Amino acid sequence: MNTVSNCIWHGNDQEISLQTIESAESVRRLIHSLNLPLEEKVAMEDQINELLHKSNCLLDIISSSNRNYRQKLFLAYRDFLERNIDVVNEKIDEL
Repeated sequence: MNTVSNCIWHGNDQEISLQTIESAESVRRLIHSLNLPLEEKVAMEDQINELLHKSNCLLDIISSSNRNYRQKLFLAYRDFLERNIDVVNEKIDEL
């Protein structure tokens, strides 16, 4: 049984995981390139690492869930992510 602290990726989820890892690494490189205090860089990198882990865990949990509920769960998760992207876009527009 999968838990949030012990995620196991299956099949195509490994490809998803690799895509998210590459994306997170891109953000980490950006963080390290910025002239910010070390504490801020560490805090941001920790949050990216945690977000990556939790996102991959949730994908794994949904993938392992009852087949009858998987599509609804993935659609709800996608909606959640889209709403978060909307918030980020609003923050960008404020700049």
